[in-house]
Amino acid sequence: MLIFAITTTTKLAGLSLYENDKLLGEMHVEMAKTHSTTILEQIDSLLKWTGKKLDEIENVLVSIGPGSFTGVRIAISVVKGLFFGRNVNFYEVNELDALGFQAYYNLEKNSENNENVKIYSLIDSRKEKVYYAVYKILQKKGNFENENGENKLKLEMVKSYEVSKLDKIIEEIIENSKIDKKVYMIGDAIFNYKEKILDKLGNYIKIFEDKNLKINTMTFVQMFLDENLKNADVMRKTDIFNLKPDYLEKSQAERDKK
Repeated sequence: MLIFAITTTTKLAGLSLYENDKLLGEMHVEMAKTHSTTILEQIDSLLKWTGKKLDEIENVLVSIGPGSFTGVRIAISVVKGLFFGRNVNFYEVNELDALGFQAYYNLEKNSENNENVKIYSLIDSRKEKVYYAVYKILQKKGNFENENGENKLKLEMVKSYEVSKLDKIIEEIIENSKIDKKVYMIGDAIFNYKEKILDKLGNYIKIFEDKNLKINTMTFVQMFLDENLKNADVMRKTDIFNLKPDYLEKSQAERDKK
């Protein structure tokens, strides 16, 4: 089973190719302008390096946003063009969800008690406006027990996708600080506004290392392979005709029409 994952939602273009749960190759390229000039070349290089062909790919995992309006469209347009008429399964991933799970998987590796940790996923929309969602790690029983019968930590969305100014999110975290004792932040917005975030929230939050702040398409694959997500709504199967961007807000051109 060959799995291809792609995102061009932010300035960081991410590609990865897996065979079952084995990583064959991955690429992450930070672009100053648009991904459109290089993304096909990157995909071609990834296939050449791994010795695989396009028609061997069975599952395509693609970010549908939110993020750059142009960037979101590029990944979706590319996979539609490359895989049109081919027998593949398409799965759409909201990148805020993926960031939440990336934080969760990183914390899960630790032996610390991560119960009731809150995770803020933030994607930069420029000028301190961000797309964000909030998740909580909960200790659950029943279906969330592992094969040894032990309780398994799981992630639950507690605040759905929104567009907001960074200052409003900072105020929200400070106001809830007496209730939320463990708060982690993740996403390129943290990287881009780190100085301000640490200045205002240094005593209230924790952030990941720079290398783990931005999305990694390996997270998409990890979510796809996660047995506990089989019936969840975070890795949505779709088809080539219904694969559409999720911008969370109208583009400047749409706003100008009014």
